[in-house]
Amino acid sequence: MVSIVTRPSSNWSAEKPIVVEVNAMSGHSTNSKAKRVGRWLGRAYRSLLRQEQRLRLWLVGLGIPAPGARGFAWCLRFSVIILLLSFSIVLTVIFCGLWLIGRGVAQSGLSWDKDHPTWRYGLSGFGLYDKYDTRIDPHDSGDS
Repeated sequence: MVSIVTRPSSNWSAEKPIVVEVNAMSGHSTNSKAKRVGRWLGRAYRSLLRQEQRLRLWLVGLGIPAPGARGFAWCLRFSVIILLLSFSIVLTVIFCGLWLIGRGVAQSGLSWDKDHPTWRYGLSGFGLYDKYDTRIDPHDSGDS
């Protein structure tokens, strides 16, 4: 079942119908998370467009011709896109570098456990042995 709800908008030109899907059994709307995220992104984009329009009107009010204000707004938009792309490329390079370093360390056989003494059974019985199989804890030699 689909319900069409009209809500007065802040724009004077027309009312925009909002389509809401309603589950027939529970009566609750079935907006998925994807729809909510999409609507949120759409509202954010429209807000950015309104801010850009305000910037252009402000520039025209300062005496800059409308094509020049539009060109400035486009340059500003492209500079923000380039800034975001360069930031994402830097993050990608950092993460790839860390991954390569971690992969190299993992494949090199370096380990912090090999150099530390461990408790285990060895030639002199149970005790603390170093990496050269020498017992390093005090022990009774007749106890083995």
